[in-house]
Amino acid sequence: MDFFDWAALIIGAGLIGSGIRAILRRQANVPEQYQGEGAVRLGWLWIGLGTLFLLAVIFDIDFLKTLFRLFLEAAN
Repeated sequence: MDFFDWAALIIGAGLIGSGIRAILRRQANVPEQYQGEGAVRLGWLWIGLGTLFLLAVIFDIDFLKTLFRLFLEAAN
């Protein structure tokens, strides 16, 4: 596995964990404060993205790996 595969695994797991925490606490503190239903929706979004990143590595799906690299580019 190369660097991007390991990064996708780590970031994907982190996103899933953050999503679960946001749903349980019903609060997410990103550059903006989300509470209640907004935090739950954001948590589900994070869980979905994290799952896609994990699936990209586990099943070696090129399209999802490209999506992960695009995600990294957008974070800069």
